[in-house]
Amino acid sequence: MIGRVKRFISIRISKLKSKIFKNNLPSHFIIEASTVCQLKCADCYMRKTENPQCGIGFLKFEDFKKIIDENAFIKSIELSNSGEVFLNPDILRMLEYACRKNVQLTAYNGVNFNTVSDEVLEGLVKYGFVGMTISIDGASQETYSVYRVGGNFDKVISNIRKLNEYKKKYDTNLPDLQWQYILFGHNEHEIPLAKTLAQELNMRLSFKLSWNDDFSPIKNLNYVKQETGLTYVSRKEHLEKEGKPYIQACNLLWDMPTINWNGQLLGCCCLYLSDFDVNVFKIGLRKALKSEKYKYAKAMLTNKKPPREDVPCANCNAFKIMQKYNCYVKR
Repeated sequence: MIGRVKRFISIRISKLKSKIFKNNLPSHFIIEASTVCQLKCADCYMRKTENPQCGIGFLKFEDFKKIIDENAFIKSIELSNSGEVFLNPDILRMLEYACRKNVQLTAYNGVNFNTVSDEVLEGLVKYGFVGMTISIDGASQETYSVYRVGGNFDKVISNIRKLNEYKKKYDTNLPDLQWQYILFGHNEHEIPLAKTLAQELNMRLSFKLSWNDDFSPIKNLNYVKQETGLTYVSRKEHLEKEGKPYIQACNLLWDMPTINWNGQLLGCCCLYLSDFDVNVFKIGLRKALKSEKYKYAKAMLTNKKPPREDVPCANCNAFKIMQKYNCYVKR
């Protein structure tokens, strides 16, 4: 009798595991809040592309609310990708609603933080915004504006100080703040100053390699490595030594799928020239994630299926490097 019970329980658990695996869905998503940006960064892929497939626009509050309401499995949403989150006129309503629905919000892909109202600054603290990466490539206006064309260094620092005052008022450590410092030849001399200022502003300083090794390349390699603690100071050097891309966002298709402001399923944060021909806002999130092209892309990235030209990943530089160096996604 005991043996039968054990067998029955074992079968039930096996079936339950199978069902869970079959219906497994990610709980973290990137939903682009804005592809609009007020800056004209010198080497920005979005500003250099005349007609990006992802278009220029804002995520509407109604779409944001709908996707949360219809998908209870969503636990967190990353709002930043190709534009500036805080230009979205509905951002404060999104902060409040996500807080009410217990969905965590982040902007770790990056914001420039040049334009943000006091009301939104307080809302970030009041509604428990988890954290963000603020892109500041220099420690003075003169250096910062070489790449962040149209940006105001003093305004950014002022906004951070205001945000920190609200954090004191509400007695909280949120939002967590990370200072992203893209390394260039024109800003390498200000690394020590950035370290000091980041500590003063209670920010984690993170150094990032430039997308384009030809734009303002590092001059003093040994100095930069010593000051930053990095092993490599160019993406080319990283690729040659490691045999894989510096950043490989392909895992996002499984772990944190990217959705455009207008509902296009992009898959990962690197796709902006094409999409998977399905609209999440129109057909629903579950159905979109099970679409044929999206599933085929996963098979391509894990080297289970050959490349197919109509699948967006086929034309991605990261995938081409993956093929060349045989460093496919392992799941």
